[in-house]
Amino acid sequence: MERSPEPAHWREGALWLQLELPPRGSAELELAVEPLVDGRRIACTSRRLFGQPEAPLERLRADLADEMPRLTSSNATVVKTWETATCDLASLPYGLPDGPATPSAGLPLYLQFFGRDSLTIGWQTLMATPTLLRDSLVANAAWRGRRIDDWLDEEPGKMIHQARGGPLSVLGIDPFTRYYGDWATPPDFLIMLGQYLAWTGDRETIRSLLPAARDALDWCERYGDPDGDGFLEYDTRSPKGVKNQGWKDSGDAVVDEHGAIVPNPIATSELQAYWYAGLQQAALVFAATGDVGYAAQLLGKARDLRRRFNDVFWMPELGAYALGLDPDKRQIRSIGSNDGHLLASGIVPPKRGRAVAARLMQPDMFSGWGIRTLSGDHPAFNPFSYHLGSVWPVEQATIAFGFARYGCWDELHRLAEAVFASTDLFIENRLPEVISGVQRDGEHPHPGIYPDSCEPQGWSASAIVMLVQSLLAMVPVAPLGLLVVDPHLPGWLPDLRLEGLRVGSAHLDIEFHRTRSGRTTYRVLRRDGWVRVVRQSPPQARGAGLAGRAWSALTSAIRS
Repeated sequence: MERSPEPAHWREGALWLQLELPPRGSAELELAVEPLVDGRRIACTSRRLFGQPEAPLERLRADLADEMPRLTSSNATVVKTWETATCDLASLPYGLPDGPATPSAGLPLYLQFFGRDSLTIGWQTLMATPTLLRDSLVANAAWRGRRIDDWLDEEPGKMIHQARGGPLSVLGIDPFTRYYGDWATPPDFLIMLGQYLAWTGDRETIRSLLPAARDALDWCERYGDPDGDGFLEYDTRSPKGVKNQGWKDSGDAVVDEHGAIVPNPIATSELQAYWYAGLQQAALVFAATGDVGYAAQLLGKARDLRRRFNDVFWMPELGAYALGLDPDKRQIRSIGSNDGHLLASGIVPPKRGRAVAARLMQPDMFSGWGIRTLSGDHPAFNPFSYHLGSVWPVEQATIAFGFARYGCWDELHRLAEAVFASTDLFIENRLPEVISGVQRDGEHPHPGIYPDSCEPQGWSASAIVMLVQSLLAMVPVAPLGLLVVDPHLPGWLPDLRLEGLRVGSAHLDIEFHRTRSGRTTYRVLRRDGWVRVVRQSPPQARGAGLAGRAWSALTSAIRS
């Protein structure tokens, strides 16, 4: 280590020291910080070199960064956005030094545990790393409700909304030290459990979480549907709890077609979609762990829910689904982004799904930067609101997943271009929590940011990973050693390579290329472990019949 030829000194608010380095030489700075108490020095008992991940939390973050696949492409915006997003995701875990890799929601406002946020971040990031979802599932299971407590909106089996350590919560002025006011997290837990199994094949972790899965299923049927009509409808018991407890949880998020706030209880459309997908994913989990009879029961419930939902929520004259059902079971006839969550879940019939995708991309919904939370034609529309017309990057990724599921490639390409173009407007291509729903045009070259948006935001970073996965229509089946793809790269992204992709215990490098005809081909460059890559259209895409899927699978098997 080079020594400074003269002592360091403090001048003009900065630490000054002189170093002499030979050509191509290097130096290390060792800095010891010692506090002064009443003028006396308190000796520092430990030292560490700057840049060395010696602390356990730093090692965890470094390990996460190493897990992330490397993405390369001729599109520099996509590459830079990926690098920033994966770096942010690796840096967001917090808590006890030896604790799990549970991501905080966002900085600077949400450095705390949010159940749904952690699960969403983990799910959208699965293509890059399974660690965040694994640890989020474990944490959510540990935090699940154990008793009935009206102040906390807690019930047995209900998953937590948030755990906050601020002074108002600690003093008991608000209930957020351990608050359960969220109807989305229990079915989300079931969905993410199935998705984790699909990517990892980790039956050991899955088996340890089965009691929490049964509790979540029991809560949905017993407490989540208090009137027994088969739909989840939320309400708030805590006098200082959260009013709206679906995906859009701000107080004014759910409005009728005239702009009036809808009173509770409310059965929002996306909650039914989550419940449907949760039943299906839970069925896969229980079947994979040996309880085939229970899995069959869950699939039957999912089929029944899908039928009833499409009968009750569909608005044929508007070409969209109702935002929800009000306390009198009447349709809330507002057009919003919730329909994109329905596509992601698969609850929409295939022919109707393509119409729903087209509706989401109409000018009143698509701003050019993303899909608005509420139609621009709605009386309550406000582009700078939290949920009444703003654009959420995390939601764009969920909708993109839905577009890919239904083979809506044109809509997917327009939406992905909008999101990646918006990243160029921000430092290091880092998307904030929320941007406005102002229309993208010559007079508005920048959408503006919702006031107090977090940056970095965990699920804005995870959205980038999910967008790439959707463009590749990548679906893993790790227990069978399969990776199913149906890549559709747009003209502005003609090539893409992923190095270090993980499916189960296998690792592979895979390259995608858009040909002059517009078709996207792929080539496996490296494969370590047991995994076969198969090309197959998504089951709800146009023309994805049994024969077509079998032919795609056969030709892929021959090539790979």
